[in-house]
Amino acid sequence: MKQLISIKNQALLACTVTLTSLLMSSAANAAGIRITGPSLFMELNGGSMSGTLNDGVQIFSSQDLAFMQSELQADGISTQGHITMFLAETEDGWSFVSLFDGNGSGTPSGNNSFLNFNSSTSIEANRHWNTDSGGNPAWWDLGNQTQLVDGAFEWESGVNSEGFAWGNMDPGMSGTATYINMGLDQLIPQGMFQFLTWGSEGWEVAYTADFQDADDSLSLAFKVIPTPGTIALLALGGIRSRRRRR
Repeated sequence: MKQLISIKNQALLACTVTLTSLLMSSAANAAGIRITGPSLFMELNGGSMSGTLNDGVQIFSSQDLAFMQSELQADGISTQGHITMFLAETEDGWSFVSLFDGNGSGTPSGNNSFLNFNSSTSIEANRHWNTDSGGNPAWWDLGNQTQLVDGAFEWESGVNSEGFAWGNMDPGMSGTATYINMGLDQLIPQGMFQFLTWGSEGWEVAYTADFQDADDSLSLAFKVIPTPGTIALLALGGIRSRRRRR
């Protein structure tokens, strides 16, 4: 009987080790982002944008932009006329991405659009920006394990686009981002900001927002988090582990 119990315990231990391994793998490969702001609270799942943001610090290539826009378009999401935000796994790890407009047919009339953008986060993150169409962002080390990017992005709405991303973002890393209207008359006047989450069928628009009427700006705080599904799995693993020790 003791030998039978021992065999069962060994089998249970093997199953637990396998489960723990799977949970650890899931935790390592799953992340989300929490975004808060005026009347905003959301937790979004991260998805995949493989093969992007691999050209080094400060580089957000036109190929990266085109690929991301194409991937979103394939899931029925248009970036033209919007400022689009999401968390994606890239060649630079988890990356918090902002796409400024999307390439289109040249309509609306192609007037220049201007956006002032500033964002701060941990010094461990990597910055990537695109200013192929114009702009002057600059970077500062604030000296307290925090860095800041601030400046303007410029593009022809409906003709070309730009973007910014923080890469190498591990769960627990947080920051702020502020978007200031400096002449976005060619963008969609309602639902200008769209926040994406990764779902069972790909990318989805989870929330939309607009500039605040009082000051024509939108200020957000963000934090990379484990996805809710990962948290639940880890809790389940902890319960099974405690039962084994009784």
